[in-house]
Amino acid sequence: MNTPTQSKIIGLERYRVAANSAGKEFDITHLALQLQQTLELPPLLQTFCEHTAQIVPCDSVQYKHKDKELEYQTGSVKKHTCHYQLELEDSHLGEIQCTRETPFSIRETELIEKLLSLLIYPLRNALLYQQAVAEAHRDPLTGISNRAAFEEALSRETSSFKRHLTGFSLLLIDIDFFKRINDTYGHIVGDSVLRNVAQSIRCTIRRSDEVFRYGGEEFVVLLGNTDTKGAQFIAERIRKQVKSLEFKINQDIRISASIGVASTRSLSDVHNTLDKADKALYQAKESGRDRVIVSK
Repeated sequence: MNTPTQSKIIGLERYRVAANSAGKEFDITHLALQLQQTLELPPLLQTFCEHTAQIVPCDSVQYKHKDKELEYQTGSVKKHTCHYQLELEDSHLGEIQCTRETPFSIRETELIEKLLSLLIYPLRNALLYQQAVAEAHRDPLTGISNRAAFEEALSRETSSFKRHLTGFSLLLIDIDFFKRINDTYGHIVGDSVLRNVAQSIRCTIRRSDEVFRYGGEEFVVLLGNTDTKGAQFIAERIRKQVKSLEFKINQDIRISASIGVASTRSLSDVHNTLDKADKALYQAKESGRDRVIVSK
C-alpha cells in the first residue's frame, strides 16, 4: 500500500477507542501502565518511542513540539513516513512521526494510532507538569529565572566540577542607586528598569550562559566552562550595555551597574564561588560603582 503522506489528528475519540480495546492486547496494556508512571517528559517519550518501535517495527519514532522547543527521537529516519498531530480539548500536544524503509500496512497504521491515543493523557499531564515547574522557577516581573532556579543550576555546576573539573564563573550584578530611582520616580519606573536590565543582560551573554534574578536589584550570571579572563570580558560587556540604556520620563534617566566576578579554581573553594563574587561586588560598590571587580 502507499504510505500516508498527510498528517492525521489523534485526539479524545481515538483515546476512548484505544482505552476500550486495550485489554485485548498485552503489549498495549503494558505500555498504558508504563506511560502512567512518570510526569517527566524524557522518560515518558523514551518509553513510548521504544515500545512503539517494538510493537510496530519502525526504524525511527520521533516526537516534536515546536512551540515548546521539545524533541525526542529513537532510531534513524527512513523514507516511508506516518505523521500524526496530537490534540486534546483544543490543546496541541505535539507531533509524532514513525518511519521505516518499507511502507506501513493499514493494520500497522491503525495500531500506531491506538498506541498514540494511549499517549494523549500522560503527555498532556507531563506538559502541564513541565509548565508548572518552569513557572515556579521564573521571576514574574522580569521573565528570567529566579533564585530557586539559580540554586539548582549552581548545584549542577558544582557537581559537574567535582566530577570533571570543568570550571565555571559567576557574575553578581547590582544596579547602582536603584533605591534612589524608586524613591524619585516610583516603582513603575523601577520595575521598568529591572525588566530592561534583565533583558539587556540576557541579550549580552552567550546562549550557553544563564541569567537569574537573585533578589531586589541584583542579578547573577552563571558562566559554564569559563575562566576568570573570559568572565571578566563578559562582565565588562554587560556593564557597558547596562550603562547605554536610556529611560525617558520627564527627564532622561541613566543607570549603571557594579559587578563582582569569581571563578572556580580548585575543589577546596568550589562552594565559596558565590561568596567570593559577593565580596567582589561589595568592593566594586565601595570603590565608586559602575565597575567590574574580580575576586582574588
